[in-house]
Amino acid sequence: MRFEVRHKSHHNSSGLIGKYYPQRRVTEQDFFNKLSEEPKDVPRAIYVHTPYCDKICSFCNLNREQLSGSLDSYADYLVEEFDKYGQYRYFKEKDVDVIYFGGGTPTVYKNDQLERILQSVNRNIIFAEGYEFTLETTLHNLNPEKIELMNRYGVNRLSVGIQSFSNEGRKFYNRTYNKAEVKDRLLDLKSKFNGEVCIDIIYNHPTQTVEDAIEDAKIIKELDLASSSFYSLMVHEGSTLSHDIKDEKVKLQDDLKRERELHDAFVKELTTNSDYYVLELTKIAKAGRDNYRYIKTRTFGGDTFPIGVGAGGNVDNIAVFRMKKEMGMFVEKSDYQQRLDRFNGLFQFPTVEKNVINEILNFTEQKVFEKVMSELIADGFIIENETHYKLTTEGLFWGNNISREILTSVVERTLEITKR
Repeated sequence: MRFEVRHKSHHNSSGLIGKYYPQRRVTEQDFFNKLSEEPKDVPRAIYVHTPYCDKICSFCNLNREQLSGSLDSYADYLVEEFDKYGQYRYFKEKDVDVIYFGGGTPTVYKNDQLERILQSVNRNIIFAEGYEFTLETTLHNLNPEKIELMNRYGVNRLSVGIQSFSNEGRKFYNRTYNKAEVKDRLLDLKSKFNGEVCIDIIYNHPTQTVEDAIEDAKIIKELDLASSSFYSLMVHEGSTLSHDIKDEKVKLQDDLKRERELHDAFVKELTTNSDYYVLELTKIAKAGRDNYRYIKTRTFGGDTFPIGVGAGGNVDNIAVFRMKKEMGMFVEKSDYQQRLDRFNGLFQFPTVEKNVINEILNFTEQKVFEKVMSELIADGFIIENETHYKLTTEGLFWGNNISREILTSVVERTLEITKR
């Protein structure tokens, strides 16, 4: 067996890139100077982080905290950030393709707070034709007034944290509402919201059966949802679930065969005899509906402008991570580093075009890459034709492992060759 442990997240490979080159810190003034330059003609996204939830999922340890008071000051902070950066050439002279509010729960704000934030976006941002404007949300954080606000201010995509439709699964993940209520609320949301409704599914909870996974996929088709992400359950240190496991209140099934069965059953049910297709390793979309431009912009060499505590991204060759309201880290990336980022991002998708790879890799890297791909093809993870490489069913399940292996092999084997 080529892989013994399955990597469930793209971060298992993208997080490795930093070890291949030293970081060169720059100042915030360097960042401001970049924003004052003539904007480059690349796809552009804005990522806005809200590190608050009013109810914490059992598995979550992300950059968020339980809401315990008013969010007026944080809403004011986001408004001030949009007003501040909106004065630079970066936003005044070029439109934005994607806006993504993540968290946390970006719909946790009160109606008036959310309206002030959305007004600041519209006041400072030029929307590109065919733009994508997403807010992550839970069902219980929505109300008719918030939905109307989002319609009014141009939000056209919602990503709803469902995690599971089964009642046992929803209880395990600490979700609100039972299966019947969730279905009714999603239908009601679709009738009132002007954009696309997408959801998240997390499989492999302790009592989940293959029938449960198939039922989740059937409901997605029944409700005609635009897309669904599907992640295998990950236990993050610091989450409620991690503590319950340590205290032996919960026992997870560490069974790779079972995980594979659940994954394949969900994918097969959703994509067979339907308009749904695998868009990227953890996303299945309905054809002609959800394009998930946010991940494509981040992956294919675009900018991701970060706003909010905990937000990270880049403007051209300057990577930015905002640690506190008045504190950020700014790192300059070399051309080589940017090439590695783009190359690694390609393998989040089930199909990779050869001509795109040829544009990124130099001659030596290309030869190493072809050798790695021949090994993966021989092992049944990838098929090849004249124009592209494509993951097999086996390759899709092991996609993050494959991405990691391709990156590390190309970088390390190329370094060995150049040092000879």
